[in-house]
Amino acid sequence: MFKLSFIILAFLMSASAFAIEEKTYSETVDCGSVSQLELFRRVRLAITQIGPDNKILLADKETGDFASQGPVNITLPRSEGSPGGYYQFLYVLSVECVNRKYRATISHVEYLDHGKFVPAERLELSSQSDVQKVKADLDTKMQKVLADLQQNVKDYKPF
Repeated sequence: MFKLSFIILAFLMSASAFAIEEKTYSETVDCGSVSQLELFRRVRLAITQIGPDNKILLADKETGDFASQGPVNITLPRSEGSPGGYYQFLYVLSVECVNRKYRATISHVEYLDHGKFVPAERLELSSQSDVQKVKADLDTKMQKVLADLQQNVKDYKPF
């Protein structure tokens, strides 16, 4: 009995959880003949439209730098092989406006773990398929933020 308990304990200790690796999302967009001040205004307006819950961290119209922090929620449905779950993430969106272009970068993706936010690579799930589902959903949502930003800034329709 002791040997069986020891073998089970050794197996459980060696079983590794699957985690998400750190990733940065970035794109540079040329907006044509738009002044830096107008480009900054469009970025600020677009980010407030994309994520009304976003918190502004930096907004400097002289340098054209803008940074905000926003939430993303991912629901993993319960299935036969997965307990499912609801995961809350925070990301930092930094935008630099220079020479009729802007560069948007999403980084510092963190998730809520027992009341505090920790880096997303610390999120450990019980199966590789759950990790792939969360990663795919997170990638899709981060790419959508960049696509919405481009649509609202570059394709801005003045009234």
